[in-house]
Amino acid sequence: MDSAHVNWEALDALIIDFAKSENLIEDSCSSSPSLSSSSYHFRLIIRQIRQSLEAGNVDAAIDLFRRHAPFILDDHRLLFRLQKQKFIELLRRGTAEDRDSAIDCLRTSLAPCALDAYPEAYEEFKHVLLAFVYDKDDQTSPVANEWAERRRFEIAGLMSSVLRVHLHAYDPVFSMTLRYLISIHKVFFFRQGIVSPISDLTKRLLLEEPDLPAAPPEK
Repeated sequence: MDSAHVNWEALDALIIDFAKSENLIEDSCSSSPSLSSSSYHFRLIIRQIRQSLEAGNVDAAIDLFRRHAPFILDDHRLLFRLQKQKFIELLRRGTAEDRDSAIDCLRTSLAPCALDAYPEAYEEFKHVLLAFVYDKDDQTSPVANEWAERRRFEIAGLMSSVLRVHLHAYDPVFSMTLRYLISIHKVFFFRQGIVSPISDLTKRLLLEEPDLPAAPPEK
């Protein structure tokens, strides 16, 4: 099955046009093309940022934030989380050069953010320093959670949630309806003990875990 991006807004617009032609909805229910196009553009950017963070490429994500959503970097709570993940990713690479880069990140970016990000940030800063001492493969270390790759997905989900709220880049009606119907279909086949013929589609369209809620705006 082709994995190319689906322009859900365009598909949604076709369905809205059909519903209007059949007098199923009022004209006021449809959204303007400019808003639809903008939402689609922002959702593609959010996908790129998510993929960068899930791959551990924090610098690429920060560059995208700088170009498309600088307000993220202005919020020290979010910036602290990004810099902390960047510090871990630099150490994870394991080379002497990357270790030096991690120390530089610690001194010039992470430490300053820790002072005013949020009340617990400085304690988290001191705690993550233990990553210098404990190996990433040591599952009994006090920083095993910091080393865990699931952290990538947690921060990717958090940033995606914040971006969707600020950029109003929500899924269109048709996309959400389709996901809902597929989720019902998936549960039905699971209870029957049968493999769904569209199982591949459900894996690509449905998120198994919800993203973390967006943080309130910084005052």
